[in-house]
Amino acid sequence: MIRQAALDVAAQRSLCSRPAPDFCILNTETEAAMLKPVRSTPDLSHSVHARLREAIVSGAIAPGERLAQEDLAAQFGVSRQPVLQALAQLERDGLAVRADGRGTLQAAPLDPSLVSQFYELRAEVDALAARRAAERIAAGETAPLPDTLVERGHAAIRRGQVPALVAADTLLHHAIYDASGNTLLDTVMASQWHHLERVMGAVLQTHAIRAGLWDEHQAIVQAINAGRARDAAALSREHAERAAEGLLPRLAQALASA
Repeated sequence: MIRQAALDVAAQRSLCSRPAPDFCILNTETEAAMLKPVRSTPDLSHSVHARLREAIVSGAIAPGERLAQEDLAAQFGVSRQPVLQALAQLERDGLAVRADGRGTLQAAPLDPSLVSQFYELRAEVDALAARRAAERIAAGETAPLPDTLVERGHAAIRRGQVPALVAADTLLHHAIYDASGNTLLDTVMASQWHHLERVMGAVLQTHAIRAGLWDEHQAIVQAINAGRARDAAALSREHAERAAEGLLPRLAQALASA
């Protein structure tokens, strides 16, 4: 049976140990809560899928935890059919797998090697997206990126809100993909981005976030809006590489202590 876990992760303010730290700790505290019933809608399976996806990505449903159809239907207050459809979509998303390839579905494990491959892909895609976005903004083909994209991230760090921080990171990068004008970039990355969201959610529960992370985001946005395509691409690639260097070892530690 799925443990009753928080769908939202409460976090305290960042605690910094010295005036100019390399890292600021986000202390988080999970609030126990049940998977709440889903209101009747024209597409219950979509609502159930969205709730389960959020729970898996946030870590409320732990990697390897069983996703029993009957239990979920009871907790959501729906029939088994929308749950079955939602679970099938989670399996297609790569967020749920079957133990030994058969039987009851479970939340997909966090695979550091797969995450590493994602970051390799992301470094190149982000560089291309930033370059094209800068070129299109310089040519007047699209509007500059709004300052609020970066402000959201800084605000989430000040409040110590892990889910808001993950959401702000996702929103910023998808805005750059959109600005690039290449719809394939967003399509390719959308199917993979949940790996990053899961890693950030797992790591930021107990580990530090680099104090300069959102300063890097700000520098990328400034380069894009100024039309400095080469700088924007280089900054984006370096940012992805630094993110991998910071998150992957911490993911391994988090999995080892789980």
